[in-house]
Amino acid sequence: MLKFLLDWLARADPVAPADAIFVLAGHKSRKLFAIQLLEQGIAPRVLFSVGRFEIRRFPELGLPQTIDLLQMAQSIPPPRRHFFVLFENQQFAVERIRVRTLGTLSEIDALADWLLAHPEISSLLVVSSGSHLRRLRMCCRRLLRRNANCSFVAAREESGNNGLDRKAILLECFKIACYSVLLPFWEVVLPFRGRTHFYVDRN
Repeated sequence: MLKFLLDWLARADPVAPADAIFVLAGHKSRKLFAIQLLEQGIAPRVLFSVGRFEIRRFPELGLPQTIDLLQMAQSIPPPRRHFFVLFENQQFAVERIRVRTLGTLSEIDALADWLLAHPEISSLLVVSSGSHLRRLRMCCRRLLRRNANCSFVAAREESGNNGLDRKAILLECFKIACYSVLLPFWEVVLPFRGRTHFYVDRN
């Protein structure tokens, strides 16, 4: 039964070329996998979602260059420290995004803003944990602009048997049920909220 639920949660798409890669905050393996895809030429740019507990470790990803997110975060209260970091053409662009109660929904909400500001992006490869993919599809289907073609792939280190945790799988199913109720209401208020971008820093 657990294997059936995990397969249902972790339906992934084939890796295919895209205009950008988007990596959700969380396990380091997600970002390392995205960097591998970038190096393979799957996309010319990668957008990292970096949560407060990842900021200090961001330079450890092994990118050709790095950026001091910790210094940028000094003046921001810790609960509000969440960034989008775009790496393209050996340069970084950093934006702070709004932090809300539901992390994944907040990230996709901010991604919707980012895509509106980057109309040249028409295809997106979304990277996360395997068990996270179904809920991500739900959020992207509701919140992203209709001409944004999204594919969903699981980080290699997080796909497979290490997702077979009973509590984690049941919790994810519970979250999907909650998101099914919340998403229609979130979509209603979406046109009335403000921009989530606070500043941009380019190297």
